[in-house]
Amino acid sequence: MRALPLALTALLVLPLAACGGGGDEGDFDGEVEETGEPGILGRVQEFQDTMEEMQEAAERPPAEPVNFRELRELLPGEVAGLAQGDTEGSTDAAMGFAISRIEAPYANEDGKQIDIAIHDFGAIPQVTMFGLGWTLADIDRESGSTYERTVEFGGQRGYRSYDTEAQAGEFSLLVAERFHVEVTGSGVTDDELEDALRAVDLNALAGMRDAGRPDA
Repeated sequence: MRALPLALTALLVLPLAACGGGGDEGDFDGEVEETGEPGILGRVQEFQDTMEEMQEAAERPPAEPVNFRELRELLPGEVAGLAQGDTEGSTDAAMGFAISRIEAPYANEDGKQIDIAIHDFGAIPQVTMFGLGWTLADIDRESGSTYERTVEFGGQRGYRSYDTEAQAGEFSLLVAERFHVEVTGSGVTDDELEDALRAVDLNALAGMRDAGRPDA
């Protein structure tokens, strides 16, 4: 799991905002819903919705990111029977931008491992994250033993992929249009990755939506 280079992120603040998903945050006890692959009309509507969200994001004042120590409190102490290892976090600033991140490993001697990371891009008016194409398009793919699909969870947009042969995958979620929660793992089941994501205090994270904003 790698942190997004700060300088690269700063260069990516272009008119391409990530979609945070419609609906209210906070309902993270419900089911994960697949978005599916939209038809032509669905893609047109999706583009229009994206443009509207981009405009809203551009008008929203930037926020100072939540300190990584506060984000660390949202991580579970144990997932899938694995205790939390040494965390790594930082709140960095460069070129007028600041980003917070916290990462935690959960592993055992048998090779079973889950990594959880939270990134706060609150200082960037338009939440643009390099490589997260699933924030802008619905995905539903299968190839051999691997699947990829976009989902909605708690009204938020997410992405999950899993390889049944390798027993490895990812479950990521974009919360409140500023926080990227990423769960990756190996030697684990798809359900364990989902349980690990649910173990993060997503309700508290969503409640930080306006943390650090000058008008909050």
